[in-house]
Amino acid sequence: MIFLHDFRDLQGQSTETLAHTFNEAFSDYIVPMHLTPSILEVKMKAENLRREWSMGAFNGNSLGGFVLHGVNHEPDPTVLYNGGTGVIPAYRGQHLIQKMYQHFIPHYQDKGIRKIYLEVISSNLPAIKAYTNSGFHKMRMFHCYKGTVTVHTTTPGISIRETDAPEWAVLSTFMDMEPSWSNAVASIKREYPATGTWEAVLDGQVVGYISIHKESKRIRNIAVHPDFRRRGIGSTLLQHVSGILGGPMSIINIDEKNPEIGAFLEKSGLPHYLSQYEMAIEM
Repeated sequence: MIFLHDFRDLQGQSTETLAHTFNEAFSDYIVPMHLTPSILEVKMKAENLRREWSMGAFNGNSLGGFVLHGVNHEPDPTVLYNGGTGVIPAYRGQHLIQKMYQHFIPHYQDKGIRKIYLEVISSNLPAIKAYTNSGFHKMRMFHCYKGTVTVHTTTPGISIRETDAPEWAVLSTFMDMEPSWSNAVASIKREYPATGTWEAVLDGQVVGYISIHKESKRIRNIAVHPDFRRRGIGSTLLQHVSGILGGPMSIINIDEKNPEIGAFLEKSGLPHYLSQYEMAIEM
């Protein structure tokens, strides 16, 4: 086994190299994943993943392991988000995740970083152990859902329209939970136009919305105004978008403290398929 001791940021690494390493690292993952360079570019844009804030473990010029970090704002971020961690099979067993964080955390602290977030599948015990040993602790439990929409609901008087300029100051008040990084309004804005937003309108008032990544059919956010719930508006939104995009859909990172959202999704044809922990380290 070749042991890696060269830890650097990912500046200068092409998207093609990152995608290739990502796919090799995730080739035997719990959930099958394969990213083309173009898909990875969209992910990096949406999650604000920055090469200069990301970490790599190198064998010469060959990338053997990585952590892709997003930043909450620029030019002086205070929060990082781990949007992807992987080690290719040839270099596993070296505790590279812990070593990379051990190497970089003092640098991040000096640069003003105060918190790092990530999500990890609840059954991925080796990864949870690696993050725990790096100083992370569990914050929230998320549930994830996918399936084919089976609801056939049309609420009288409701019209659905796609909008290029959602009024997020208003729509955000519909939410019952703090969304995870990839589902946050900032990420949805960065992901546009790959992600579209549809609004439900009743008597001239916006009463609900859904945002979804059109190619992957992953729902980023869905919410209904508290005063208009239990009228089939959420189901109408799901049915409308399903009719446009077709095929199965998914949504990740629904906080377990909001079971009514999960019950709605399962009733709509999107059963639970896995859970994740949100973990964080404060510095």
